[in-house]
Amino acid sequence: MRSRRWLTLGIGVKRYLLLIFLGTVILALALAMFLAFVYRTIDVPGPAGTIVYFITLQFLDHPVREITVGVLGLLAVIVGATLLGRTVLSVMVDPDDDLAEALYQNRRLQSGPRVVAIGGGTGLGVLLRGLKKHTNNITAVVTVADDGGSSGKLREDFNLLPPGDVRQCLTALADSESLMHDIMEYRFTRGQGLQGHSLGNLLIAAMADLNDGNFERGVNAISEVLRVRGRILPSTLSQVKLAAEMTDGSIVRGESRIRSAGKPIERVFIEPRHASANGEAIKEILSADIIILGPGSVFTSVIPNLLVPDVATAVRASGALKIYVCNVATEPGETDGYDPSDHVRSVTQHVGSGLFQYTLANSNTRVGLQTSGGARMVEFDPSVQLELLDAGVQPVMADVVDSKDSRHHDPDMLASAIMNMHDQVSKGEPPIPIAIGASR
Repeated sequence: MRSRRWLTLGIGVKRYLLLIFLGTVILALALAMFLAFVYRTIDVPGPAGTIVYFITLQFLDHPVREITVGVLGLLAVIVGATLLGRTVLSVMVDPDDDLAEALYQNRRLQSGPRVVAIGGGTGLGVLLRGLKKHTNNITAVVTVADDGGSSGKLREDFNLLPPGDVRQCLTALADSESLMHDIMEYRFTRGQGLQGHSLGNLLIAAMADLNDGNFERGVNAISEVLRVRGRILPSTLSQVKLAAEMTDGSIVRGESRIRSAGKPIERVFIEPRHASANGEAIKEILSADIIILGPGSVFTSVIPNLLVPDVATAVRASGALKIYVCNVATEPGETDGYDPSDHVRSVTQHVGSGLFQYTLANSNTRVGLQTSGGARMVEFDPSVQLELLDAGVQPVMADVVDSKDSRHHDPDMLASAIMNMHDQVSKGEPPIPIAIGASR
């Protein structure tokens, strides 16, 4: 069954094998013509003539002679090509992997849709982990407003963009994800100057320093080392801080302080307000086939990216399929009591309407929430469907929750739901507004 993959159209192997075969035939014809000329015009006397007699198989009749030489040549080509292929590919493909299957999957992923995912935190990493199984053309546009923990220390000590959200994206998109997760997420628990830092953050800081302090080039360099499937771009290369106005009128500055304030959020804003957008991120947004906002903390991961001037404008101007992915659980102190319409309303109140056509929410609330601290499953209230439609947003429900950790999405189910939506829209068939896929 595996060998049938070599016959699959579009993997880019058969055409090159045919070209090599034709070239070999032409070279063989040229050599045959030269040898025929020598054979007919030069008489080799004595013992040398006897050697030539046996080498040229003159003791065989003509049909048998040509067939014998052809079979020997074919065997030599097959054995040589096989051994050469194994030697070269041994450093590129796992010995346990099927080469034809690897080539097929690589070509399939290379031809996948161009996807831009905008957000940050754990939610973005979950999404990327699923998307990379459908396409290699992924760009993660991440927030750089983090000021707590290891990221905050590196930001303060090295005037570096906070690497925490970028690190999670690198881990999610890495080719060897499980191994890279252990390395990148390792956190030092002791050691002066090291305690509290994650190894991944330090690696990003080191690569940026090796590239003359250029954060973006440093991320690109480490992406090559980790064989990351896609790009990771900060929404801005400026040092920005996130601030929030609470419902009681107080102002809290700093993402980490906002999370721990314990007060309902009225609105968030970035300082400076006119930070320049990352030009590369804008280009990717404008050329995308799919733009995904979320999942993630709506106030501290999703909206901060859209507050960077020109980012929301570019999303609005893009002709891509645009989806807001609603969280599967509320976040205490940030989105208590929120349903999908509240998430959409929070985004539109900050950056205006017309940013996305669909909101994808979880339809399976039967799994129960395996967490504490006041979090609840986000449930869709059918009575707000008209409100969403009036805002130009069509709700789509799908079973996308992780049954083992119902605070988060299941990466594969979420990515599959998004790709199903893209396939339907590409065919001119609007996504089914109630459910995509079956409930578990």
